[in-house]
Amino acid sequence: MSDTLTTADSAAAPAPAAPAPRPRRHWGRWLLGALALLVVLVLVALQLLDPWLRRTLEKQVTKQTHGQYRLQVGALHTSLWHGAIRLRNLRLRPAATVADTLPRVRLDVARLNVTGVGLWALLRKQLVPIDSVVLDSAHIQVLALARKPTKPATQPLHERLPLKLPGLRIGYFGLLHVQARYEPAAQPSGSFKEADLSARDLLISRAGAADTQRIAYAAAWQLGLLAARAEVASHHLTLGALRFSTASQRLQLDSLRIKEPAPGQGKPGAVRVNFTMPRLAATGIRAATWLHQRHFRADSLVLKSPKLAFKPPTKRPPDFWKLLAPVARRADVAHLALHNGQMRVTGLAHTPSIVAVNVTGTGIRVDSVAKQASDRVAYARAWTAHTGRLQAAFDAPNYQASSAHLRLNTAAHTLSMTGLALLPNLTPVQMNLRVGYQIPQFTAHLPELTIAGLDFALLVRHGDVHAARVTVRRPLLAIASDGRGPINPHRSIITPEDMRKVQTRIDVRRLDLVNGNLTTRYRSPLSPVVGTLSINRFSGSLYNVSNEPRHQTAATPLTGTATAWLQNTCRMTVHLAVPLLDPSGRHRVWGNFGPGSLAILNSMTVPTRLVDFKKGNVQGINFALQADKKQVTGTMTTRYTGLQLELLSYKKGEIKQSLGKKIISKAANVLVIRDQNPRKDGRVVTGDMTSKREPRFSVFVLWRQGIVSGLLNNIGLPRALARKLSESEDVAPLPTTAR
Repeated sequence: MSDTLTTADSAAAPAPAAPAPRPRRHWGRWLLGALALLVVLVLVALQLLDPWLRRTLEKQVTKQTHGQYRLQVGALHTSLWHGAIRLRNLRLRPAATVADTLPRVRLDVARLNVTGVGLWALLRKQLVPIDSVVLDSAHIQVLALARKPTKPATQPLHERLPLKLPGLRIGYFGLLHVQARYEPAAQPSGSFKEADLSARDLLISRAGAADTQRIAYAAAWQLGLLAARAEVASHHLTLGALRFSTASQRLQLDSLRIKEPAPGQGKPGAVRVNFTMPRLAATGIRAATWLHQRHFRADSLVLKSPKLAFKPPTKRPPDFWKLLAPVARRADVAHLALHNGQMRVTGLAHTPSIVAVNVTGTGIRVDSVAKQASDRVAYARAWTAHTGRLQAAFDAPNYQASSAHLRLNTAAHTLSMTGLALLPNLTPVQMNLRVGYQIPQFTAHLPELTIAGLDFALLVRHGDVHAARVTVRRPLLAIASDGRGPINPHRSIITPEDMRKVQTRIDVRRLDLVNGNLTTRYRSPLSPVVGTLSINRFSGSLYNVSNEPRHQTAATPLTGTATAWLQNTCRMTVHLAVPLLDPSGRHRVWGNFGPGSLAILNSMTVPTRLVDFKKGNVQGINFALQADKKQVTGTMTTRYTGLQLELLSYKKGEIKQSLGKKIISKAANVLVIRDQNPRKDGRVVTGDMTSKREPRFSVFVLWRQGIVSGLLNNIGLPRALARKLSESEDVAPLPTTAR
C-alpha cells in the first residue's frame, strides 16, 4: 500500500512545474519597452519630420527648376493626427538669369494652411481628399513670362500632380489677400492691390477635367479684386473693383477708366480711347459653357453712365465677331442695356458727339452667322434707343449740324429726330472768300423728322436706306448767297442724272414735307442791299424717291405734288415727274400760280436786278417745262393786267430812278412790254421757255431760268432776249473784306 502511495506520489511529482509564467512577464517587459522605444522614435521622427519636409520641399523646387529658382520656407508644422500642414513665410526667388522655358517670378506668402489631408489615401496613392487649402497674404511679382514653355508646363494640372497621384479633392481652396504685379520690360503690364479667389469642391483629376458642369475643376469659383491697373497698347487702365461668382452667375465691375496715350506715345494710326464707366453688371453668366464650349452666355449686361471719347484707327478694324473670336467662338446676351451714355469721336473733320444715350438690345448673338443674318440688326433681334443732343461739324468749318433728340426701334422699323438744325459758322461773303468763288449758305431747322418702315438691317450691313415713309414737319430753310466772286468752277451734283452715281441705295416710297417755309437772301454786285424772297406754308409729297433700278424706271419715275404760298400771298401748285436714272437727265415740271400782285417780287428784283414792278396784277399763271442735261424748254401762260416796269440805278448809297433809266423804262413799257394778257384784241398769248443748261448750276437754277425766260417772253420780250436775260450770271471780284 505504501508502494502504491509512493508510486502515486512519484507519479504526481511533475506538479512543481507551475512557476513557468515567469518568462511571460519577461517578454511583457520587453514588449512594453519596445512600445516605449517606438513612441520615443515616433516622437523623435515627428520632431525631425518638419525640418525634413521643409528641406525636401526646398530641394524639390531647386531640382524641378534645374537650380533656376530657390524656395525658402520660414516655418513648417505638421499634424498627422489632424492631417494638417502649416507653412509660414514662403519666399520664392529666381536666379540671376532664367531660361526661356520658365517665367521670371518673385513670390512671398505669409501663410499656407492645408487641413484634413486623407493620409491613408495618400499612402495608397488614391484620390486624396483635403478639407481645405488656404494661401493667405501673398505678393506676386511677375517680371517676364516664359517665351518657350516646355511641354510639362502646358499639360493639364491633373497630369502634373506630385507622387503621380490620380487626383485631389479639395473641399475649399482659397487665395486670400493677394497682391500682384506684372512688370515685363515691354507692354502689356498690370497690377492689383488686393484679390480674393476661392473655389468650392475642387476635383483635380481626369474626371474633374472632363466634368462639363465644373469650371477649372471646381464646382464654383468666386473672385474679388480691388484697385487693378494695367497698361495696354500705351493706354492706361484702372479698375476700382471686380466681383465675380460662378454660383450666382454674376459679374460686376466698378469704376473702370481707360486713358489714352500721352502725346507722341502709342502706335501711329492706332485707335486712341478715353473711357469711363461707373459700373457694369452682368447676370446669368454660364461660366462652364464658356469654358468647355467657348460659348459665352448671359441673361443681361447693363452699363451705367459710360463716357467714351476716341479717335478711330486709320485702318478699319476687323468685325466685332472676329475681335471676340480669341475668347469665345460665339456670344449670346439675352438683354443689353446702356444707361445715360456719352460718346465723342475725335480726329475726324466732323467730330460727332452725342449725350444722354440710352440703348436696349434683345436677343444679341455675336458670331459670323449672326453678322449676316437678315433678321438681325447689329447682331441683335431688336434695338431700341433714345438720346439727347447729337452734334457734328458738316462740311467743316462751314456748318454745325445737331439734333435735340433721337429715337429708334428696329422691331417697329421707326426712327425719329427732333430739333434738327444745320447752322452756318461763316457768313456768305466769308464762305466766298474761303473757297475763292460763289457758294450759297444754308440754314435749316427741322422740328421733327420721322421715318416709318425703315430697314435697319440693310442700313447697318450695306448703308442702304430703304423706308416706307419719311415725314418732315415744319421745316424752316434759309438760303443766303453773295454774287461777288467767280462762279463755282465745279460741276453741280444736285441734278437728276447724278442720282445714278450715288453708291448708297436709296428707296423711299413716300416723302412728305408738312408746313415748311423757305427764305432766300441774295446780295447782288449791283447794290449792297440784300434782296429777299420767301415761299411759305409749303406742303407736298414725293413718291418713289429711289435709285433702285427695279423701282426707278421711265414708266415709274419719281413723282410729286406740292402747294405753297409765294411771299405768303400768292398760292402756287407744282407737280413733277423725274426718272432719276435717265442718263440724259430728262424730267418734267408743271404747275400754276394763283392771283397776286407782281409787286410781291420787288423785295428781290429791286435790290438785285434794279427792276421795279410798279404796277401789275396777276390773275393766274400756268406753266409746263421739260428739262435735260442741255436745256430747259416749255410754255408759260400768264394772265395779268396793268403791267408797268421801272428800271432803277444804285448811286451814292441809294436805289432810285435816274433820268436815263426813266427814259428807258418808258420806252420799254411802250415798245416792248405788253401791259396785259389777254392782249387788247382778246388773244391769250403763251410765252416760250428756252434756256441753256449750265452744268455748274443745280437743277433748281435751271427751273428758275425756264420760268424767268417764259415770263419775260410772255410779257413781250423777244424769245432770244428773254433767254439771254434768264441765263445772266452775276460775276464780280471778290470783296476785299468779309463784310
